[in-house]
Amino acid sequence: MKKTSRISVLLTASVVLVASLACKKLTGGSSDSTESSSTSSAASGDSTGVPECDEYLEKYSKCVEANVPEVARGPLKDSIDKMRQTYKTSAQNPAAKAGLGMGCKQALETTKQAMSQYNCTW
Repeated sequence: MKKTSRISVLLTASVVLVASLACKKLTGGSSDSTESSSTSSAASGDSTGVPECDEYLEKYSKCVEANVPEVARGPLKDSIDKMRQTYKTSAQNPAAKAGLGMGCKQALETTKQAMSQYNCTW
C-alpha cells in the first residue's frame, strides 16, 4: 500500500509538472536554458510569483520533511524543486501564469489526498 501511494504522489507531481510544461509550450514559452538553471535557486524556497503555487509547494515540502520516511524523501524533494523552478519559469509568461494559480490549487487538493497516509497537517 505504501509503495502504491508513493507512486501515486510521484505520478501526481509528474502530471502537474507536465501540464505546466505543456502550458508553457502552448503559450510560446522557451524550454531551453531557463529550465536548466541551478537547483540551488529552486531549493532556496524562493517565490514562484504565484501565491497559490507558493502555498502548495510550502505545504507539500513541510509534509515531506516532517512526515515522509527518509528513504522516500529524496525523490519527492527533487520533484518539489523541479516543480518550483517550472512554476517560476512559467509565471514569467503572462498567459501561462494565468492558469498556474488554479492548477496549483488543484494540485494541493490532490496531494492532500495522496499524502493522507503520512498524517500531514494541511
